[in-house]
Amino acid sequence: MTRIRSLIAILASCLVLFALDARVLADVNSAALVGTSVADLQADPKQRDLVVHGASGKLGSAAKAGTVQRSNLASYSKALDALPTGGGPQLRGAREVAIYAQVSPSVVLILNGDTLGSGTLLDSSGLIVTNWHVVARAATVGVIFKPVSEGAQLSRSQVVKGRVIRFDQVADLALVQVPVIPPQAHPARLAAATGLQVGDDVHAIGHPTGEAWTYTRGIVSQIRRDYRWNTEEKLQHRADVVQTQTPINPGNSGGPLLNNDGEVVGVNSFKGEGEGLNFAVSSNAVTAIMNAPTSRNALAVPIAAKADVAAKCGPKVVKEWRTTDPPGSATSFDSNCTGVVDMIVKLPDDPSQPGVVLLDTKHTGKIDAIIFSKDREHPDYALYDTTGSGKPDLIGYFHNNEDEPYRVEKYSP
Repeated sequence: MTRIRSLIAILASCLVLFALDARVLADVNSAALVGTSVADLQADPKQRDLVVHGASGKLGSAAKAGTVQRSNLASYSKALDALPTGGGPQLRGAREVAIYAQVSPSVVLILNGDTLGSGTLLDSSGLIVTNWHVVARAATVGVIFKPVSEGAQLSRSQVVKGRVIRFDQVADLALVQVPVIPPQAHPARLAAATGLQVGDDVHAIGHPTGEAWTYTRGIVSQIRRDYRWNTEEKLQHRADVVQTQTPINPGNSGGPLLNNDGEVVGVNSFKGEGEGLNFAVSSNAVTAIMNAPTSRNALAVPIAAKADVAAKCGPKVVKEWRTTDPPGSATSFDSNCTGVVDMIVKLPDDPSQPGVVLLDTKHTGKIDAIIFSKDREHPDYALYDTTGSGKPDLIGYFHNNEDEPYRVEKYSP
């Protein structure tokens, strides 16, 4: 049972499909079991040994949202005290200098409890756009406008109280109203994101990890219509987004994505898994919330509750039996507490033969991935059926003690 637990622990931690060596496949004739019914495998003790695992992925958000705990301005002191002091923007050339000089007075620092984010002044009345996850469920937030002197020390006396007057959880946007704006501040120009093209230069100004009024530059990687994503707030978001390589970090959330004319074409909102995967909600959604009569709530992520239950309960043994070809033991599991068998672990009595697990990753009742573990603790090889045809179409290979394949290729028997 110890070996079974080791296999389960390794497999449960992986986010990719494992790979299966062609020589081992030939020895055990396992490729034919892709597409086999889970029920048939439990019922037939003569089935051969296999190891299977599934794949999944996730979007991260650019910042963790906080909630204002006190209504007075002192509630913002923790975030304000944590800001680095001194320094100025890092610029690259004449165009970048001009864009920063033009737009940085329009960019504000937003304090919410002990967290912070960015925002953009949209008009002379004091209307500011930011991300919903920056203000979260707060009724008021602290707002600081850029000082006249570059890199000047920020203080509590500069904090202006802003009211959250409207939000759109679906697009992860919010509008904040301040009663007054300082003389050095002026509104940014809003432009339609439809004018952007893949490969265009774009620019960002914000406060990444508390580094106030930081400038970065990148390019448009893609424009994604009606894009859907989930964030740490466990809400279902949906909007047109601009995917960029413009570096953003926590604290950039809510700040402007700018075109070469210094116009706002998006609101920097979240990061994806991997390098250079950054996303800004399109300026078209900003126009929509400005014209909306009321706020809009998002639906909660429906799988969150099941995921929490699965994390607490872990794999549950459903059935144990002896196999005869080769002689050994087999155990079926409900790996995520849904009441359905989705994993079968098989261990030959002969320790020189690999341990094997079958997984129904798509919950169709059919095996769609196969993995071998020679030491019965770490993956060595795997096959997958990614098309649902009942036949493996990919093969991957693993380095020692690694849970992700270093090479994946097309597989043909």
